[in-house]
Amino acid sequence: MAESNTKWLRQNEWEWAEVYLRKRAPREIFLGRFDNPGYARTARIIEDIEQTTEGMKLIERLKNALRQRRYRSPSNGKQACTFSLPTKTVTRLRHLANKHEQTETSIVAALIDGLDDMTKTQQAREGQLKKTAQIERQVANQTKSLLKAQLEEAMKQLERQVELVVMWELSLEAAPPPFEGDEAQARREVDKRMKGVQRALRIIAAKHAITSERLI
Repeated sequence: MAESNTKWLRQNEWEWAEVYLRKRAPREIFLGRFDNPGYARTARIIEDIEQTTEGMKLIERLKNALRQRRYRSPSNGKQACTFSLPTKTVTRLRHLANKHEQTETSIVAALIDGLDDMTKTQQAREGQLKKTAQIERQVANQTKSLLKAQLEEAMKQLERQVELVVMWELSLEAAPPPFEGDEAQARREVDKRMKGVQRALRIIAAKHAITSERLI
């Protein structure tokens, strides 16, 4: 009988391996064992089991089970997933794997990683567009507020200048300056002329509003 070698059993796996064997190996293998539980005891149990052909088969099954456990362990950076795919999709997956000389698992991982990268890029682009649109709205609002303030100031100045002009015109018709005409009449004339100015300014404001909406 070949000498047993338990180097394949890692130090942190002895407890799991012993539980596995206790469920499957003959009970007499474990009878009379009073030594302390640990890696050394599990190694001796494996050596005893390997003394028979059936025992060697059991240890091979143990090794396979350990490999599966290691593969599925989160510490290995991998996790087993079970899902169903349409037959056509499976055929295409196998074709891709054969064409690129890779496993089906690596092809699926590459596709998912690629889609994830594409999604992140799209999200970053959408975030940048949203930020740009927000800045443009802020600039448009600031411009609108500035123009409104300028417009109000211009209206005040213009109203005063028109008032002075009207007073001067009426003074020429009534008497030499200072103005001695009808101030109420002058006020009405100012209002009349200001309506024309306001109409022109509203047109300018409307054009600016349309431009601001396009920026938004």
